[in-house]
Amino acid sequence: MRSIRVPALAGMLALAVPAAAEIPISPLSDIYASYNDCFQVATKGGMKPGVLQSLGWTRATTESKDGKVSPNGPTIFGHQTRKPLLLLSTESGEGLCIVAARLESGRSFDEFKKAWRGKLPAPDKDGTISFKAEGQIVQLRRTGSRQEPALSIAVMTPMDSE
Repeated sequence: MRSIRVPALAGMLALAVPAAAEIPISPLSDIYASYNDCFQVATKGGMKPGVLQSLGWTRATTESKDGKVSPNGPTIFGHQTRKPLLLLSTESGEGLCIVAARLESGRSFDEFKKAWRGKLPAPDKDGTISFKAEGQIVQLRRTGSRQEPALSIAVMTPMDSE
């Protein structure tokens, strides 16, 4: 049996917040498609970032202040035709695939939630909505600001049966 480490998951979601200011506004269809791609990455066998290239994703590189490429930077992917970014907590084993996306308006978050036809639970005290989809823990939260609304949605590798 494996326990859910919600604080660690919440911490990874928080990392998606600053990135939102750098991301162009994403159509909801791009966010849905990117969310579905996370299920291809966060698999029962562990994280599989190698599948992302075949889905149109390219790994971003990060640079240090002196302009050198950092080999220890975060694992971030951008898509050829979509606006959201994917952030991976790790490249193997148990982990998270997080979609970070800018929204057109604060109302877009409520529009995004309609895909679950009113079946999502209420958010916790921190505003995170946690639920299971396809046997995996998913966490959705509003991020960004009133001026630059955003969301993050994280898909965890599947949990062992209890």
